[in-house]
Amino acid sequence: MKNEMKIDVQKKFYNTFQPGYLTYSKNMPYAKYLVSKILENIPGERGDVLEVGAGQGRFTFELAKFVKKLTVCDISQKEIRILSELAKRLKITNIKSYIKDLVTLKKHSLPRKYDHIVGFFILHHLPKEKFSKIAGKLQYFLKPGGRLVFIEPNNVYPFHIVEMMIEKEMKWEVEKGIYSNYISCFKKACRGLGLRQIKSTKFGFVPPPLINIYPPITIIDKVIESVPVVNQIFCPFILLTFEKP
Repeated sequence: MKNEMKIDVQKKFYNTFQPGYLTYSKNMPYAKYLVSKILENIPGERGDVLEVGAGQGRFTFELAKFVKKLTVCDISQKEIRILSELAKRLKITNIKSYIKDLVTLKKHSLPRKYDHIVGFFILHHLPKEKFSKIAGKLQYFLKPGGRLVFIEPNNVYPFHIVEMMIEKEMKWEVEKGIYSNYISCFKKACRGLGLRQIKSTKFGFVPPPLINIYPPITIIDKVIESVPVVNQIFCPFILLTFEKP
């Protein structure tokens, strides 16, 4: 029941509200920055990629520039409609969208298997008790040699709560999964399925609004990332990469 309630909270929120900070802006530097991190971790074939939890397409349209076919899914019907309508207006033809819940995803829910599966800030919204089931479904839709690559909030970074206070459209009930052991739970679920962990790296430092104003400022990120201990606490993001044998 608790798991169903968490999913219902997410679905209700994103079908009711479309937070401005999640919208897509053409050539948004922050989107470019995070997509570049994903691309660094999916070498080789990028012909057919699945993005889970795509929302309104905050990162989707930047990612679509670098893959042949991009399938996206999200639990929110309203967010997927916004994404699809924007894709039409921008005349982007390599994106196919679906309304799907990762918890109830079936083997026939998506049309095929994918070279890679990626996600931006999605895992902390999901019930960690269901991670083995969810990771198993993602593994099923992944081709051999393909990778799962996720960018998530660092759950020991102390200032996510400050961001929630500043950004009025962020809601604690929706985002509180950040401050849990969800990262270790997801890693355990993936390893339990035989997926090989390629990378678990904390990165970043400069807030997104500053990156959008002055993209070269991300050079500061590299400095913070290079400092042991400090990088584990004060880098706000974590990049997780697993590979299917």
